[in-house]
Amino acid sequence: MEEVLKSIDVIPNSANPSPFWDQGIAARLSAFHARRDRSGGVEFVEPDDGTGFWSVTSYHSVRAVTRAPETFTSTQGFSMDDMPADVLQMLGSIIAMDAPKHQQYRRLVQVAFSPRAIRRMTDYVDDLATQIVDRLRDERHFDFVETVGAHLPFQVISDLLDIPQSDRPRLRELIDLILGVNDGDVSDATTSLNAVVEFFDYTMTLGEQRRRSPGDDITSTLMHSEVDGKRLSPQEFGSFVILLAAAGNDTTRTGLAWAMHLLSEHPDQKRALASRFEDLQANAIEEVLRWSSPVLHMRRTATTDTMLGPHEVRAGDKLVVWYLAANHDPAVFAEPDRFDIHRANARDHHAFGAGGPHYCLGANLARMEMRVVLGKLLAAFPDLHATAPPDLLRSTFVNGVKSMACTTA
Repeated sequence: MEEVLKSIDVIPNSANPSPFWDQGIAARLSAFHARRDRSGGVEFVEPDDGTGFWSVTSYHSVRAVTRAPETFTSTQGFSMDDMPADVLQMLGSIIAMDAPKHQQYRRLVQVAFSPRAIRRMTDYVDDLATQIVDRLRDERHFDFVETVGAHLPFQVISDLLDIPQSDRPRLRELIDLILGVNDGDVSDATTSLNAVVEFFDYTMTLGEQRRRSPGDDITSTLMHSEVDGKRLSPQEFGSFVILLAAAGNDTTRTGLAWAMHLLSEHPDQKRALASRFEDLQANAIEEVLRWSSPVLHMRRTATTDTMLGPHEVRAGDKLVVWYLAANHDPAVFAEPDRFDIHRANARDHHAFGAGGPHYCLGANLARMEMRVVLGKLLAAFPDLHATAPPDLLRSTFVNGVKSMACTTA
C-alpha cells in the first residue's frame, strides 16, 4: 500500500503516467480512499515536473467544482495536461467551452441525443445486438471487448453519422490510437496526435460534403441546424465528431465490458438480473456505471482566487476532479467498493459528470445501448461469463478495457 500511495502522489503528466496506472482497479481504489481520508477530498499534488494540480477526490467537492463553471472554467483544457491551442480545439469541442458559447453549441448538437432520437435508435440497436447473439451461437469462447463492447457502439455512431462502411475500420483504429496514448502496447504521444489530425481532417471533409449535399442523417442535420443565427463550421463539426466517437463509443464499450466482468464476479446477481431483467436492469446499469466510472477524470482551471473547503485555490490553478474516487466515496455510498445491483442510491453517481452545464449529452444513449445489449446477451446465454480479468488500458483518462476472455458455456 505504501508503494501505491507513493505513486499516486507523484502522478506526472499523462504523456508519461506513473506506475500507479499499471495497478489493478483494487489498488487504484485503495489509493484514492487513502488520499481522500488524509486530505478530506481536496489536496494539492506536485509532481516532479512541477505541473501541480488540486486532486479532488470527495463526492461533494467534485460536485462543487463541476457545478461552478464561472469559478472553475473548462476553456483551459479538460485533461490533466495543458494542450497546445490547436490540439485542444480539435479534441475539446463543447467540453472545452463555457457560457454563453457552450450553451449555443450544445443546443446545436443535442438533436442527436434527444429522447425522440434515442427512441428511433432503440430498434436498430436491438437488431445489432441480435446479430451479435447470432454470431456467438457458433463461438463458445471469444473476446468480449472485440466481439461486443467495441463493435456495437462504434457501429451505432457510424450509422448515426452515415459514415461509409469502407471508412469505418480505419476510424475505429484511430479512436483506439487516440485513447491509447498512455499505453505503449496501443499508441504513444506522436502516434496519438497524428491520429487526432487524421480523424479531424476526415470529419471536416465529411461535414463539408453534407453541407453541399445533405442527406437523411445526423451529419446533414448538424451541418444545417441553426441556433441564434449560428451554424457549425466544418472545423467545429470535426471536433464534435471526435468527441462523439471517442466519448460516445468508449463509455458504452467500457461500461459493457465492466458489466460483464462485475456480473461474472457476482453470479448470484447475474442470475437475479437475468431472471428479472426488466425490473432490475435500470438500477443494475447505474451500479455498473458508478462502480466502473468509464471516464476517470475531468480537469477545470480556477478563474479567480477562491476557497474550496478550507483550501485557498489561486487563479490559474488546475483542479482534477476524479469521478472514480467520487463514485467510491463512503460518505455517499455505503461499502462503496462492493458491487450491488440493488444499491438504493446507485443513480447518484458522477459517471457522466457531476451535474452542471457539462453533464454528458450521450448519457441516455449509453444507458439504452447497455440495456439492450445486456438484455439480449443474458436472455440468450444464461451461463455467459468472463473467464479472465479485464486487461486494463493504461490510461489516466478512461477506465478502458483492452480485452476480456468470455465463454457462453
